[in-house]
Parts: sequence; C-alpha cells; structure tokens
Amino acid sequence: MEITQVNLPAIAIIGKQGFCSKNHNLAHELWNDANVNFAEVAAVGMKEKDGSFVGFWGAMSDESMSFLPWTDEFTTGYYLAGIEVYPDTPIPEGWTMWILPARTYLKILVNPENYNNVFHTMIKKTIPEMKLKLTGAVCDYIEPSTGRNFMLFPITSDQ
Repeated sequence: MEITQVNLPAIAIIGKQGFCSKNHNLAHELWNDANVNFAEVAAVGMKEKDGSFVGFWGAMSDESMSFLPWTDEFTTGYYLAGIEVYPDTPIPEGWTMWILPARTYLKILVNPENYNNVFHTMIKKTIPEMKLKLTGAVCDYIEPSTGRNFMLFPITSDQ
C-alpha cells in the first residue's frame, strides 16, 4: 500500500446528499442519481487546464454535519456524491453543496475489491502505528483524468 500525505485547501462539492446507516448504505443510489442528472452540474464543475474535471467526491460527514467520522463503527452518517466546484457556484435545484474544511490527509489508491480491507487496515492499524489520529470523515476521491479511486483519511499528529 502506497500512502501519500497531502495538504488540501477547503473543497467545495455539489452533489446528491443522503443519510447512510448500518442497515442502509445508499452511497450507490446517490452516485446513480448524480450520474443520471450529471448534465445539470457539468457546466459548473471545476476543470483542469486541459478541460478535464478536477475531481469527483464521495464526501462524508457525521450526523452533526461537522465532517467528523461516521458513527456506529463507521456505518452511519451523511454522504455526498458529487463534483468539485468553486465555492461561489450557484447550487442547482435538487443538489446540495458542501465545503470540506482544509485538512491534511493520508491518500491511498483503492479499488472495489480491496476497498473495505484498506479502510479497516488504515483505521485500526496504519493510522495508529503512524502515531496519527483520524480527525474527520474519510472521503472518496475519483481522479477524472485516470479514473483512479482514492480514499482520503483526514489526520493529525497524535502527540
């Protein structure tokens, strides 16, 4: 597992929001809704110089919308499936904007086959062994230019 530490500024995301629980994780449903209606936000998505989108996010927050980790063993909280935008972007009807706070993250490449294993290994083993502390909800980031999916773990020094 190659882990990179990155410092990211505040990030604005427009997406489809829903509440997930241990009994019903609707992240896939939110992505389906966002993808089906993508034409409504495509024009406002932040773009690279080459015209490709900057990023697609599966952003997460606790129930208080404080961007803290999900509760109930990381199974319960809000999820936003969306696209990175500028903070002053008008929000289309039926969409929600979140502004993730500036944070330091551990970034790791994942795929559907290893996603759950990587998540649990990072939370229970890697982050504590690095003497770090999880300070917020883990987010998914899809890099449009490559299609690669990363998990971002907001961290701080545990000392």
